[in-house]
Amino acid sequence: MSLFASASKIAAVVAAGYIIAFFLFSSGVVNAITEGAKLTVFIAPTRSVQTPGETAAITLILIIGVAGMFMLHRAGKSVGARTQRIMLGGGFGIVAVALMIGYMLVNVKL
Repeated sequence: MSLFASASKIAAVVAAGYIIAFFLFSSGVVNAITEGAKLTVFIAPTRSVQTPGETAAITLILIIGVAGMFMLHRAGKSVGARTQRIMLGGGFGIVAVALMIGYMLVNVKL
């Protein structure tokens, strides 16, 4: 029994590491390390260079969006109609907030 418990803990750690790496790479950590590390501003007003601060902001936007999508997923599994409506509204609201923040970041960069 303890063999399966330790295997599931290892699988959880590997899965968490994979998700963190996916978020970091999809938010542009390589560009931030190679080109944006020498900049002193939080958001560079160009689309070709990304700063570490922008990478952190984009990672946060991705996490907010995933949280909203998770709420939408859980709404489909909820039993009560009231709970389903609340989860759907909250999920769509959180996704809308993530999109709005993302578009505001793009607007600042342009």
